[in-house]
Amino acid sequence: MEFLVGIAVAAALVWGLVWCLQGDLVLGALAVVITGACLGAPFWKMELGPVPLTLDRLLLIGLLAAYAIQKRLGRTDPKPIGPADRWLGGLLAVLTLSFLLTGFPPEKLAEGSPLWRLGAGYLIPGFLYWVVRQSPMEHRVVQRIGAVLAALGLYLAVTGILEKTGPWWAVWPRHIADPKVGLHFGRARGPMVHAVSFGFYVTICLLAAGCWAWHRGRLVRLVFLAALPAFGTALLFCYTRSVWMGAALAGLVLIGLGLQGRVRIVALAAVVCIGAVAALGNLDRLIAFQREGSAAETAQSVHMRGAFAYVSWKMFLDRPVWGFGFGRFPEAKLPYLADRQTDLPLETIRGYVHHNTFLSLLTETGLLGLAMFLGLLAAWARAGWQLLRQPLVTPWAKAQGLFFLAALACYLPQAVFHEMSYLPHDQALLFFLAGLTVGLERTVARTLPK
Repeated sequence: MEFLVGIAVAAALVWGLVWCLQGDLVLGALAVVITGACLGAPFWKMELGPVPLTLDRLLLIGLLAAYAIQKRLGRTDPKPIGPADRWLGGLLAVLTLSFLLTGFPPEKLAEGSPLWRLGAGYLIPGFLYWVVRQSPMEHRVVQRIGAVLAALGLYLAVTGILEKTGPWWAVWPRHIADPKVGLHFGRARGPMVHAVSFGFYVTICLLAAGCWAWHRGRLVRLVFLAALPAFGTALLFCYTRSVWMGAALAGLVLIGLGLQGRVRIVALAAVVCIGAVAALGNLDRLIAFQREGSAAETAQSVHMRGAFAYVSWKMFLDRPVWGFGFGRFPEAKLPYLADRQTDLPLETIRGYVHHNTFLSLLTETGLLGLAMFLGLLAAWARAGWQLLRQPLVTPWAKAQGLFFLAALACYLPQAVFHEMSYLPHDQALLFFLAGLTVGLERTVARTLPK
């Protein structure tokens, strides 16, 4: 047995070296993202000191080696530094400095700790962004990404439906069926074992599948249309309002920027009217509906947002510029829960981390950190817009710009209702797509006539 393991390890090292020399860095980065989301710690991990070894971390080490080797051999494609790169560098610098000045010991690497959030939620996604951005941008690369995400989305949609309909024997990986693993058991949560991450990935994959299928043959488009009910059912079964809002907002972006003339006006008006009627007619159900807990617990999650906002405002007033330090909200909020000047149930958030990315950055890193994050999102949106509206850009590059703007629109409601640094695989997916878009925009900007 040990002999067979040794052969397998040797073969893996040989193939790993070959890939480091000639492999596609963009697909390698995507493999890290997908493996982390679908085959992360709940699937397999090996305890090695303070940092457990998981499949995605193994791939991340391989990607780091491959990038270093290919950069040394001149096989990467360095591009001019742009606004998005400067904003990202500023954000990572502010977060790191804020963390270091709070005096957290580096050995605190438990999941959810400040150091874990900084590394998994920002630094590693930032590395993935940079690797993808510095890779050669070709049509075949973008098409492969679309095809992989389409296949991933179909798998996730089918898995989510199977979770809700009951045939657990058909659900893989097996940890999905374990109620003790992850959160939100009872909803469609996929291999991420988290309904928010599941819904976010399904929506992004749906967008990618649509953009990919639109530029393929009629048969591929028909297959995509046939799969739409599965995607929609999976999104419904995740029972997460922010996911539904993100999918709706992404759809509006696709209609508003992808269509032209009267067709766009009619489509936008129809979608807005239907959405308004559906939302207003079912407002009570949207606030309180049955999912893994009771309807009262679902409604409480809505009212807690007010408490988070009130406490965040009070904390911001005390330290507006630099904040309380990255990662300090869970304990820094405690004195503010005794405020009796409001009727909001502040005590309900005592045992919770922040549920808003923007307010979390505001309280922990002040206006400086929030400004860096908002500037980064704006710069990413500008890169997508430049691809979409540049008249000399090829249609497939325009489609990438439109896809990323829709993906960014899907991300925003998640960031408003959740602290996304606690969902590092969602961050990794967004940063990956941003690197693809910015890298393509920088390539186009370099080739266009001055």
